[in-house]
Amino acid sequence: MTPTPGDRAYQLLNGFRASQVVHAACALRIPDLLASQPLGVAALSNTTEIDASRLERLLRALIGLGVLEQNEDGTYSNTDVGDLFRSETVGSRRATTMMLIPESYASWGLYMEVLKTGIVGHVVAHGGTLWDSVARDPDYAERFNAAMASNSTEAVDFVSSSLDFSGANLVVDVGGGKGALIGGILRAHTHLRGVVCDLAPGLTQTAAYLGELGVADRCSIVEADFFESVPRSGDVYLLKDIIHDWDDQPAAKILAVCRSAMAGGSRLAIVERLVPAPVTGNEADLNAVMTDLQMMVQLGSRERTFEEFRSLLDGAGFRDVRLIPSDGVWKIVEAAAF
Repeated sequence: MTPTPGDRAYQLLNGFRASQVVHAACALRIPDLLASQPLGVAALSNTTEIDASRLERLLRALIGLGVLEQNEDGTYSNTDVGDLFRSETVGSRRATTMMLIPESYASWGLYMEVLKTGIVGHVVAHGGTLWDSVARDPDYAERFNAAMASNSTEAVDFVSSSLDFSGANLVVDVGGGKGALIGGILRAHTHLRGVVCDLAPGLTQTAAYLGELGVADRCSIVEADFFESVPRSGDVYLLKDIIHDWDDQPAAKILAVCRSAMAGGSRLAIVERLVPAPVTGNEADLNAVMTDLQMMVQLGSRERTFEEFRSLLDGAGFRDVRLIPSDGVWKIVEAAAF
């Protein structure tokens, strides 16, 4: 049955409850527990150590949200949506769910103050910037890095097939964290060598992860602050989900630091969601504009249009700025150093 406007209005208002229900399912690993076989409430209660009566109420809500379905024998199974909250599913949303809640949930409680005053919600809610939270809280750092790696894994095929790496030898992944993006690119293009650079908290799992991918012998790991320096002599420099973390002045600084490390003819590839102009009602556009609001609440930063990226890149000494589009979430803004 097609949802009525009233149904849609309820769905929108219900969002804060739905996100908590989905987070609870992920935290208890319910979609993972149902990956191999349907289970009843007693078995799930025993494994999760949640009272069966309360757990059954959670399971009912997950059915209502389209995450689970109940079988004729009373057991529960994942739907196609539920499978996306399993740990090992390609395109899994579990890591992002575990990163956003509870930290971003608390920050969004201050959204009206963010709009009215320009405060950064995360700073007020947590007593410091997002990067302070990553540095001082190992649990949050692990969840944050896992979410970034999951996002990068989704982007690997698009970046690997859309950028021309045929004439490149060395690819530098700036702020590359766990190494999901550079690792995937090195697996797809076996002639390349790579460097992943980040602050120390972002590199705690990088060596092991690159080893798992079988590319550790072709990828160096460098601790670096991209406001100060990045590795030199790369042919292609990648910035995935980096520039959107910063407002224009610090974003321009990052681009200038990258440009100073690049030789003439080297290329920069910014991999991000772009704010469309104009915005339509499709899902990719919704992803971009909602992530833009997330950046405002969490970091006091923004997503950008292509023309806004062009302006930043022109000012940092780049030329031949072009957009590599896609039908999905990720886009590439590519530019050459001169």
